[in-house]
Formats: sequence, structure tokens, C-alpha cells
Amino acid sequence: MEALSKELVDKIALECIELYRKVPKIGKPAAGEWNVLSSVVRLNTETQKFDVVSLGTGSKCIGATKMSPEGVKVHDSHAEVFARRGFMLYIYKNLEMAITSPEESIFIKENGKFRLKENIQFIFYSSQMPCGDASIIPKSNDNNHGNVVTSRKREAEDGNDEEKSKILKSDDIDDIHRTGAKCLPHNEQDPKEPGAKYHLLGQVRTKPGLGDRTLSVSCSDKIARWIHVGIQGALLDMLLTEPIYIKHFIFGGGVPYSKESLTRAFLNRNGEEQITVPVVPYIYQATAIFYYMKSEQRARPAHTSILVFNFGLVEVAVHGKRIGVTKKMERTRRIALSISKYYLYRRFLFLFQLDPSLKEKYALDKLECIPYNVMKRKSQRYYENWHKAKENFFKSWTVKPDMWSFCITENELAVNVIELNKMIHYTDPRRSIMIPNFDTSIVF
Repeated sequence: MEALSKELVDKIALECIELYRKVPKIGKPAAGEWNVLSSVVRLNTETQKFDVVSLGTGSKCIGATKMSPEGVKVHDSHAEVFARRGFMLYIYKNLEMAITSPEESIFIKENGKFRLKENIQFIFYSSQMPCGDASIIPKSNDNNHGNVVTSRKREAEDGNDEEKSKILKSDDIDDIHRTGAKCLPHNEQDPKEPGAKYHLLGQVRTKPGLGDRTLSVSCSDKIARWIHVGIQGALLDMLLTEPIYIKHFIFGGGVPYSKESLTRAFLNRNGEEQITVPVVPYIYQATAIFYYMKSEQRARPAHTSILVFNFGLVEVAVHGKRIGVTKKMERTRRIALSISKYYLYRRFLFLFQLDPSLKEKYALDKLECIPYNVMKRKSQRYYENWHKAKENFFKSWTVKPDMWSFCITENELAVNVIELNKMIHYTDPRRSIMIPNFDTSIVF
């Protein structure tokens, strides 16, 4: 796996920003507001052609008390999460094509599973550093770890409790860029001492926010998880010959940046010299600057999130649901985004209807009787990999209630994917918009 050229890195970042510029105004930040932009990009390594296959914006989460057992709300609306979930839609679409029109798909069907074609790689772009551990950067030198306290809990778990706390010393570090993400309640908390001793390093954290605390972990933690177990998630992992790993991460220009902090947060929280992940990704900073980044002029986070999907769809969300929903719709599935657990599960089950041989391979008979959380637990390889990563790398993780026991009814399963797309995307033009002539392919 070769590194990307500086020219290619900048072209990819510029194309992601240009695509966002084409998106209609609805859902974009108002005056004085900022937002984060993230994208997943497909690269053909033979032709050097790339496509933006998913794009997301957002910086909000919903609290634990507002979580949806029916899977209709997206609990984490940060840009990185929206981009990743849009990417999952893209994968489902390509799996459908692998069954119906194989020459058009990025996958090849082999023995009841699907293999990614060898010339395909995926790149993740984000306009700024992810919230959480990666955002803890020395202000005086963005390329140093800084004088930040390392968790006593992690020291003890690693068999080194001689020091009650460890400080990465650097004489020229006076202060750090802070993260609003919070240490898990059952873990050691940030010292919050003045200057560089404010934060602990290497901690799993929940997203920033006031009031009802969210159970969603920081984007630093989520990206690190994707690096360890793949970006595809548990359900898709059942169908793939191997997990999908992001090969390259690109971060935007004009913002605090530290490759060392990113490497620590993603790959090396335990301070060990040997990095044990399946694929060690390349990390870059582009020069292109996202216009809506946080600044003195844009001090308030935008309340809305936007999803742009490769086939031309734009969805706008607020509070984890489709913008513009009425109170009458609040308790129905009509509020659900196309990237909600509910609709992603429908796309998953549709594959088994599209190709009955998959039912036989996975011994799945009555699909309408299998709850979402039960189906996820059938993904043995994914959870084995996740258990190893959690034990050896993260040391701790947030605990969510096992509440997603919803099923897709027989009537819902009878809806084919064309009708499903219409139900998701075209019920209200105010909430779902198509970009005409959507084409982000570039050859250079």
C-alpha cells in the first residue's frame, strides 16, 4: 500500500469541499455558526480515479434518555458518523449490484460472501481533528504530544503502577487545545488543572454536550474502532470475506493539527512501540480549508446535519431525525433517516430476498422474526475482533442498553428496494433533495 501524493491529497480535500458547496442551502450553517465536514472517498488504484461516495456534516448528539428502541433516530449526528453511515448505504447498494449486475459493483460474489475488488481503496476526509483524544494537542507546537497527564488507570492495567501519574514533559508546552469530550463516568477523570495538565491522554470519552449526557463515544474513539475492526459494522461484516479498512485519513487545513496526536488516539494509546492493527493507515493534512470551520466569527455549532449519498440524495437532519417532521409523525417510522438502524436493517434483509441462496448459507428462514440486536450478534468474526480491540487497546468502553429488539415486519419486507428508496427519499421534497448531474469523479 503506497502513500498518496500531496497533489492527490489536496485534490481529494478540495473535491469534498466543492461537493458540499453544491448542496442546497437548507441545513447549512447560518451566520455565526460552524460545522464539520467529513467524507468517504473511493479510489481506483489502477486508474487513480476517485469518487466522493458519502458526505456528512454535523456536531450534535442526542442524550441517553432520547434514544430510540425502534431504531428510527440517529443518536450521533457528528459529521464523521454521518459520512460513515452514508458509506454503509453505498456498500449495500454495491452488494445489491453484485447480485443483479456484477460488472457494475465494487464487489465480487464468492461462495456466498462478497469480496472487495483489489483495485479499490477507501479514503476518509474530515475538515478538522475528531473530537476526543486526538484533539488534545499542544498549542505551542502542533507536532508534539505535550505535557499532558496519562491515565493512572491505564498505567495500572498495563502493569506499570510505580508512578501515580505520568506526564509527557516538554519545556516549551504551556497549554493545549482542549476537547469537550468527557471521560467515561466509571473511569478516572481529567485533572482540569491549569494549562497543559488539564486532560488525561488515551481515554475513551463520550461526545461533548450539556444537559442529558450522551452514550455516544467521541469520534476519536469511533475512528479508532473502525481502524481495528473495519468501518463496515457488524451486519455487513457477516456478508464480506474480510472487513473494510480505511487506508488513508486526510484532515483539513487551517485548523489545529498533530499527526502524533492522531497516531496516539488511533493506533498507540498504550505507548507500545509495536502497533497491532490489521492495516496501518496513512495520515495526512491537506491545505484546503473548509469555509464553515469553527472560528471567532463562527462560534456556535450548527444544529443541523446533512447527508449526501453517492447516488445524488441529500438528507437534512436535526435531533437525529428528518428535519420538518410534525408532532403527529414523532412516534412513527416516518421520522427515520435513510441511515437509521431501522432502514439500514431493511437494506440488509433485502439482500436475502434478492438472493435466496444467502438465506440457505446463513440458515435464515423467517427474516421477519429476527430482531435487529439478535441478528447483529450472529456476526461472530466482528465481535471476536471487537472483543480483542476492547480488551487490548481501549481498556474501557461505554455500555449501552440492549434495547434494539425491533423487527422488520412481513409487510415491510414485501416492499422492494425501489419502493423502499421512494419511501425514504421522496415523501417530502423539503427534507430530501436530489443534486442534479451529481458527478464527483476526477481523473488526473
